[in-house]
Amino acid sequence: MQKITKTKRKKKALLLNVLLGVFITAFLVFGGWLGYELYMDWQSQSYYTALSASIETRPRVPGQPRPSVPAARPDNTGEEAEVNGADELEEHEEDDWLPYVDFEALDEVYPGIVGWIKLYNSALDYPIMQTTNNHYFLGHLPDGTRHRSGSVFLDYRNSPDFSDKNSLLYGHESRTEDMFGALKNYRRQSFYEENPVMYIHTPEADFELVVFAAYLVDSGIESPTINFRDDEHFLEYIDRVRRRSFFQSDVVITAEDRIVSLCTCAYDYTNARFIVVGKLVEF
Repeated sequence: MQKITKTKRKKKALLLNVLLGVFITAFLVFGGWLGYELYMDWQSQSYYTALSASIETRPRVPGQPRPSVPAARPDNTGEEAEVNGADELEEHEEDDWLPYVDFEALDEVYPGIVGWIKLYNSALDYPIMQTTNNHYFLGHLPDGTRHRSGSVFLDYRNSPDFSDKNSLLYGHESRTEDMFGALKNYRRQSFYEENPVMYIHTPEADFELVVFAAYLVDSGIESPTINFRDDEHFLEYIDRVRRRSFFQSDVVITAEDRIVSLCTCAYDYTNARFIVVGKLVEF
């Protein structure tokens, strides 16, 4: 009897040791995975923070052409900066200063850059890339380095100057709100009202992207339309988008307008995509 009891104890101890070993292994695997995830997020954030910090901001009097050469920022000595050849700079609030993106210089380091997109008060502050397909920049940074964060990029079918009726931009969804992670906030009316405008800068022009809708789509069934057979088709498309929007907007869209659709993953259902739409207004 005593022998049987000892055997049971040994089996029980062995079972406990096995379970403990499984638990420790699972803990180490999970810890390693979490550490890797955090490291990758940090790496991506550091990369893009440094990149966005390299973009200058400079004053421009509203209505004047974009500066063609760097303009010095006024310093504390009272000296005035020359902007677009003007001898004097009108008083201009710093909040109204424009990002100055030297696309010619950036293209040498980041081949394929076609623009820059920014949503103030968020992490959305990125170069816009484009190549011959919609796969490469899902897994590559603007300089070509492989990274799961990828890049914000323009659909390969679109014109790089945003002259199409609907230009499609793609970016990964992120739990830290990097890349297009901030877009999910447009599910709330309050966020839209506080952030109704994004900005897109290209080598040719500066644009306000006036947001007017955000909706879900099943990518296995439909995708945003780039070109439209006529004005009526375009306006019908705008009407459908508005009806599906998470928030209400009074932004007027006419047949002459162009729009941009920002597309990212969503997890509401299989193949769900979240799309934020705005109209381009050059300034």
